[in-house]
Amino acid sequence: MGFSDAVQELLATLPVHVVLELLRQEVCLLCIFRFLNVRDAVYSIDLPTSAEVYSKLLASNEYREEDPKRLKSSEVDASITGEPTCLICLGILQHLHPAVEAQSQAHEAREAFDRNAVSCILKAIKDGGHSLEGTFCLEVSLTALVLLRERGLWCYLKEQFKGEALFSGHDVNDHIVSLKEAVKWSLLERLENALPAKFDVGATLRIALVFKHQGSPEDVKFLAAASTGGDAKRKRHGQHEPESQGFAAVVAARGVTETGETLAAVQRCLASMNNELFMRRYQCPPTKVISACEITAVIWRNPVFVGGRYLKYSRNVSQSRWLIEEERMGQASVQEIIGDVVMPYYKADTYKFHAAGREDIDVRMLGTGRPFIIELLNARKIPSAEEMEKAQLDINGQKEGWVKVKGLRQVGIEVCSLMRQGEVEKQKEYVAVVWLDRPVTQGDFQRLSDMKELEIQQKTPVRVLHRRSPLIRPRTIHWMRCESIKGSGNYFLLHLCTQAGTYIKEFVHGDLGRTYPNVGSLLDCAADILQLDVVDVKMEFE
Repeated sequence: MGFSDAVQELLATLPVHVVLELLRQEVCLLCIFRFLNVRDAVYSIDLPTSAEVYSKLLASNEYREEDPKRLKSSEVDASITGEPTCLICLGILQHLHPAVEAQSQAHEAREAFDRNAVSCILKAIKDGGHSLEGTFCLEVSLTALVLLRERGLWCYLKEQFKGEALFSGHDVNDHIVSLKEAVKWSLLERLENALPAKFDVGATLRIALVFKHQGSPEDVKFLAAASTGGDAKRKRHGQHEPESQGFAAVVAARGVTETGETLAAVQRCLASMNNELFMRRYQCPPTKVISACEITAVIWRNPVFVGGRYLKYSRNVSQSRWLIEEERMGQASVQEIIGDVVMPYYKADTYKFHAAGREDIDVRMLGTGRPFIIELLNARKIPSAEEMEKAQLDINGQKEGWVKVKGLRQVGIEVCSLMRQGEVEKQKEYVAVVWLDRPVTQGDFQRLSDMKELEIQQKTPVRVLHRRSPLIRPRTIHWMRCESIKGSGNYFLLHLCTQAGTYIKEFVHGDLGRTYPNVGSLLDCAADILQLDVVDVKMEFE
């Protein structure tokens, strides 16, 4: 590979003596650019080999004007041949870059990289059965060895070039280009063309490139000491790390990366050391490496959400799957009736069901329906609007007819927040069949209907004390309306609108005095509830 104008112009701006020293230390050209804080497009252009750059700089007038004491005479005459595995990135950038990769003589390393990262990603997408919908997000997981080696080389350069402003900083991370960013700059354009799809940090389809390396004996020794120290410290203080989320959790679960604890322990260990202490514990510059990193591509999709409203016509269907001592309660669940139909359309691993509140198993959900969201995990396909219509027809066409849905569609994650907010603020309308221990009178109807914005105090109902805190919760009954039932002197229909979270059954019968006032106390008689239906959940969910 020759020298393009862009490469020659770039090299002319760099300190030649530093570049030569880094080449002698078997640092690849792209990592040299990183350590000299070169950014952006250079990571994706065609580059000459390290040997070509070394030879050109040795022969250049610019170098001859440098102080000859910077390199020993025997080293000035030496030449770099081939493309050794980079001391710092452990071959990551070398074998991601198309020009350098094609010229590399490290055949074994190329095989470990499965030819290149793009083909590795394409294979992982195909093997996982994922489809592309125009966008993706690339994430990178690096071995903790990179942190050690970057720090080790930085300390060496600070000693080698004392007094030079370029290496005056203490923290290497503040002065060099992140390897993760360099990987993305090097790969993204080719990956976009190969998929084809566009990079978007907000895309649901996530591609993780995970790099692993066994390291040299010095690396392993340092890592072991750092990890042990981190574990011991936490055990002494009884602390626990929070669970990993998102990208870290996915790659860790698949066993393709170091534990998050290893990386965190190394970061803590490095942050606690000044450069002098680090140089006593770790060889600077780091030892040469023979083999390159192993690469693994992990593909998954962030949760995708499907929303709508459901109606439940059965009094023997629970909202979620309900088991008591491994025995199912009820005929089915809303969750399964809807989710088991939707999930295959997305080819997801599994799903979670969320709803704006819940009704008891013996309560019907009528009227406008209850808002719900299905959270689909690792969906491999995004169905079209026409397919979503078919999914709705599949649900509504089930012969039992226990559950129907309307407005089934894919929604954004912001709808989850909207639904949670609505759970607190919403009002709900009910109709109940109420029994009194005496004949119902028009005065009873008038008394209940006249009450507006009635505040009640509800202790946690006896029936849910096993799973809810024993508190007193104020709730508001916004209005009530009564309707007689022909031929039933002790029964009537009670229509009411209440604040979210009101226990309607307890408001009617009083729950042994734990809800007050209640229908019985208001009418000065015993009252009970025979049937209950939810007829409206007042909530913006469109």
